[in-house]
Amino acid sequence: MKAIILVGHGNLPNAMKEAIKMITGEEDGIFSVPLLPEYGKKEYLDKLDELDEQLRNYDKIFIFADIKGGSPANTAYEKFSKDRRAIVFTGMNLPMVLSAAMGEEVTENILNDAKGSMMVIVDNYRESFVQKNEGEVERVDHKSELKNENKQNYTIKGVRVDYRGIHGQVATAWTSNLGIDRIIVIDDYIIKDDVQKAALKMAKPNSVKLSVLSVEKAFERLNDSEAYLGENILVIITNIETLSKLDKLGYRFKEVNIGNVPRREGTTQYRKTVYLNEEEKNIIKQLINNGTDFFAQMVPNDPKVDFNNLII
Repeated sequence: MKAIILVGHGNLPNAMKEAIKMITGEEDGIFSVPLLPEYGKKEYLDKLDELDEQLRNYDKIFIFADIKGGSPANTAYEKFSKDRRAIVFTGMNLPMVLSAAMGEEVTENILNDAKGSMMVIVDNYRESFVQKNEGEVERVDHKSELKNENKQNYTIKGVRVDYRGIHGQVATAWTSNLGIDRIIVIDDYIIKDDVQKAALKMAKPNSVKLSVLSVEKAFERLNDSEAYLGENILVIITNIETLSKLDKLGYRFKEVNIGNVPRREGTTQYRKTVYLNEEEKNIIKQLINNGTDFFAQMVPNDPKVDFNNLII
């Protein structure tokens, strides 16, 4: 018995589910999990976790995500990468989901119906942990270096606080707009999680390098004059506390973009996708006092909003 999970941005998963119902009638085992603007990765993962009890009796699980590298696909990758019942597809479209809904076996029909627009990023049901588009998942370079900004051996083109990490807005809009050669993710927890590191590797553009660093290692590389010669860098901070840790070690960024900070209990909304608790607010205030400027800009086409005035 199979289950189908539809994941994607906004109302797309719900609309896809309704379209399937119009064609096939009522179908048990089809679930939709939309990503809302106020969700971070943890909140979206919680929504997927809510399906665990309902999925218990299924021996096959097909997960269809809208785009490779988007938050829904990345989170599904982390959630199901070790579930031997699961196959995760990206590039979701109606023919491929219909093929899965109406067929009993995993066949090449789903791939054919996708007409070259999709990828399989997790295939545990047919074989063990396969990434179809690139072969085996590459090891993330945890020893890659940052450079001393003052010596101009590299250029930090942007620093973005984004609790979703690397996803569509980062991988597509910002890397292209800023001419990025390397994305650096600084996070003390991701560095210890092989699945999250592999998801970051999957989400980045093929032409862009990736480094995942702990706070201490990032500080070390930030002061290494032999690292990242001539590269344009985009720094991703997945937790505001990381900025405070770097500041206490003696390194602060001149300017930081507050992109995605999810809604959680005890938070206040400052922008459409920025919710801060008191601790996060106080960290930002302290960093402003120490000389860092904050702004809010979701994508390059949006206006750049002075966040200093919003928070004080």
